[in-house]
Amino acid sequence: MRSITIGLTRADWRVAASARYYAERGNGEEFAFGMTPSEALARLEDREAATNQNLNQDWAEEVAFLALGAANLLRDRRDADLNRFGGYMGFINEIISCAPLLARRWSQMESSDFGGVWLYDVTERFGREWAEEVLAGTDESPSERLECIIADEMEKWL
Repeated sequence: MRSITIGLTRADWRVAASARYYAERGNGEEFAFGMTPSEALARLEDREAATNQNLNQDWAEEVAFLALGAANLLRDRRDADLNRFGGYMGFINEIISCAPLLARRWSQMESSDFGGVWLYDVTERFGREWAEEVLAGTDESPSERLECIIADEMEKWL
């Protein structure tokens, strides 16, 4: 994840008189300005969201349930140190990056093979368990964790 720098604008920058702070992504890849640090950051995120076409809408449900599972874990683990991920959003991004894996695996399943509700029983659970593994610094792969969850959930529906 590329870092974000927030600071006071310099006198040699020609920006609107109402801008006192800047937010910069990475090494100057993107800038935004605002009267407060939070306004500058919000504008930077808005600009990036407007230009980011990386999210495949087919993964929207996976992203939502992965984030829900990870957020549920963090609610229970308020002491979790997320600094190495760049904070809360960096951590959530780490978890939701598994959305293509889950979508691909679901497409390989026969719907009659699985008696539960994939998003609730597998995706949300994976989000929580994978978040736990990532916090612990595991060397397990996401696909290994996913297969364990699928096997466990399928046993419940036999």
